[in-house]
Amino acid sequence: MKRFVYNVLLFSLLATCVVALLTALLGGNGRLRNVKYHLGVGDYSAWRLREAGKTHDVDVLFIGSSHAYRTFDPRFYAEKGLSVFNLGSSNQTPLQTEMLLRTYLDNLNPRLVVMEVHPDVMCLDGVESSIFLANHMGPSFEVARMAFAVGNVKSVLSMVYSASHNSFSSELSHFEESTADTANIYISGGYVERVGGTYSPCPHPTSTLDFSARQMRSLRAIVRLLKRRGVPCLLVEVPDTKVLRESYENYDQFVTQMEKMGDFRPLRLDALDDSLHFYNDNHLNQAGVDLLEVYFYDSVLYPYMQEKQIR
Repeated sequence: MKRFVYNVLLFSLLATCVVALLTALLGGNGRLRNVKYHLGVGDYSAWRLREAGKTHDVDVLFIGSSHAYRTFDPRFYAEKGLSVFNLGSSNQTPLQTEMLLRTYLDNLNPRLVVMEVHPDVMCLDGVESSIFLANHMGPSFEVARMAFAVGNVKSVLSMVYSASHNSFSSELSHFEESTADTANIYISGGYVERVGGTYSPCPHPTSTLDFSARQMRSLRAIVRLLKRRGVPCLLVEVPDTKVLRESYENYDQFVTQMEKMGDFRPLRLDALDDSLHFYNDNHLNQAGVDLLEVYFYDSVLYPYMQEKQIR
């Protein structure tokens, strides 16, 4: 029996090594359909992550999905005397947020973390975002743990290839996002400004939110992590268009779940108009951002910082 177990373990180890080697050698030529590697998709993560590694001791760290990096503008907070950094990324779920915090929390050393949460994002499996971030980061235990936590073969194999490629190639360290896209402009501090763009509201079919248990567990882990570090955590939901929010049949369940997690603020501003202040059904244009920032700082952020004695 011991011999059998030994042989099984040995075979498993050898098979894992072979798979990892083949993935590292063949993953970049498109022959392996479960391996994805592509730098730059328009959200400027290569620049943002590079900048995050060089940034230290901020007052506020914003983190979350594209609703974070397209909403919280460092220029506005600089005028208020606050140093901030925006560590958002496309379709970032709590699984990726936890990894990013474990990777960058020490050097960013924020006095407050504002984490953006969104009903749709809490229903995602995290596969797309895990691959995207693994592509744009060097090899690390945290990236590997995140890929395995997602529990998808594409996440794991793409992580293996990314770790190998980014270790032996200078492509990532020298990669520059294209500046040809004049509709999206990267602003130092992690923000992406949307230039122009408006939305034409149309009826949305009703939908039922199916929250991911894995994402809920990771969100609780994030809250515990920040509590252990003594860093206050404020969960916020940035505005969607009314037509989108009203299409969720069980939106109240999202609010209830978030309130159980800790300090949660769903941001609502009557002055926001679906056809004037959004460029699609769930992202503000710059005119909408400018309105929301004033409301958020005056009515939410500043009072919260006073309450937590951060300022």
